[in-house]
Amino acid sequence: MTAPKKPPRDPAQRTNAPKALGVSLGRLTRPIMKQRGVALAEIINRWSEIAGPLLVKETQPEKMVYASGAGHAATLEIAVSPSFALELQHLSPLIIEKINGHFGFRAVEKLRLKQTPIHRPESQTQAGRSSRPLTTEEQAKLEDLLTGVEDRDLRQVLESLGRSLFGASR
Repeated sequence: MTAPKKPPRDPAQRTNAPKALGVSLGRLTRPIMKQRGVALAEIINRWSEIAGPLLVKETQPEKMVYASGAGHAATLEIAVSPSFALELQHLSPLIIEKINGHFGFRAVEKLRLKQTPIHRPESQTQAGRSSRPLTTEEQAKLEDLLTGVEDRDLRQVLESLGRSLFGASR
């Protein structure tokens, strides 16, 4: 015996009523967010933009820990210089808000502070950069490369980049 067939559904009796986008957003973004290393890499690469100049000197994001069942919200572990740890603890809600605002979703739920001396690679410190002026040859080459760049702001940025590549500063 076969089971009786159900009558076709009446389109007027939809069970999929419209829902707010936020209800479906987690389900839609979950496959993308499974690549969780992307968020940490973005935080590390953009830390100076997210945190600001004061925090960059005293902190360094290190890793993100995801609790099972927590969706894509994580705990961000930040190395912080011991002299700045208490202040950073008070700033934690603001930092979390800035990080999540950068991503446009709740990427970080809380911060875990790890007190340790902050060591920056020479490429990230101002002291590691040479402050020598460009040689005449380097200046001529840079000017040649910038020929045709009419936008003043773009030209300044490219000139600064060129100077840093040649190992000189303004």
